[in-house]
Amino acid sequence: MADLKTSYLGMELDNPVIIASSRLTSTLDGLKKCEDSGAGAVVIKSLFEEQIDSESNEMINSMEYFSYTDAYDFFANRSRDYYIDTYLETVEKAKQSLNIPVIASVNCKKAGTWIEYAGRFESVGADALELNIFVIPSDVNSDSYAVEQVYTDILQKVKHEITIPVALKIGPHFSGMANFMRRLDKQGSNGLVVFNRFYKTDIDIESMELKPGKIISVPEEAALTLQWVALMSGELDADVCASTGIHDGNMLIKQLLAGANAVQVCSTIMKNGYGVVNDMKSRLNTWMDEKGFSSINDFRGMLSQEQSETPEIWERSQYIKAICGIS
Repeated sequence: MADLKTSYLGMELDNPVIIASSRLTSTLDGLKKCEDSGAGAVVIKSLFEEQIDSESNEMINSMEYFSYTDAYDFFANRSRDYYIDTYLETVEKAKQSLNIPVIASVNCKKAGTWIEYAGRFESVGADALELNIFVIPSDVNSDSYAVEQVYTDILQKVKHEITIPVALKIGPHFSGMANFMRRLDKQGSNGLVVFNRFYKTDIDIESMELKPGKIISVPEEAALTLQWVALMSGELDADVCASTGIHDGNMLIKQLLAGANAVQVCSTIMKNGYGVVNDMKSRLNTWMDEKGFSSINDFRGMLSQEQSETPEIWERSQYIKAICGIS
């Protein structure tokens, strides 16, 4: 029996399959199902920055500040604490109930007042914090460096507040991706999750109204992740966690060969049920036995760009395929 243990964010996981922030991880019952499925760790469904900043304002917007100054201050703080207290309670109960690592998550777009609360994630026992950041570069007056600076500012301020590991879950839309990932690494990110899969807006042409796009990933989406894991896993001190389009054990193996420390899954569980986690682990175990690998460290990163005998394929695969017939 092969040893499926891996290291991620300084934590030893029994296996590299992490269940991503989603409705699957939004409740204690859901988190227990994730552990029972055989997952190596869980990321609790993200607490949104707006839940702390915007919703608290909505709860008190009818109060007359000048008439009820003391009451206003009291309810402003109380409403702001409501969502984070509820979230922290889930984190705390998860740590008390589960035997696998519990990673808290914040979905944010700026270094707002929510950072003042970052230390509380650590105080209730979260093993790590994942920052799910997405800034749409839609401001024509902001260049790429200004957009990237938002990410580094958030990271630096959060790292100042906590000592537990911090991972950034980022999207693929950066013009200088390698340089940006290196910047995050040098700024102290303990891990990078590549890539975030953002919900997209669609249009109903009959009603001529906006509607949600597809939320379930497809296996083909893993190709971009695989490429960047292979390109960067050997260039960073930070751990790399692959995400998006990882639906089975074969893709899990590919991501590990490319250099990933772990993978995050969500859509495949929503589509195929919790049993897919053990299926992925079983496939990995069988493959390792067939290849004579006793541990993941025996082969992790073997086909990354840094270790590959044909490193150019990761950068020019589309051209090489066309010219040389590589499939």
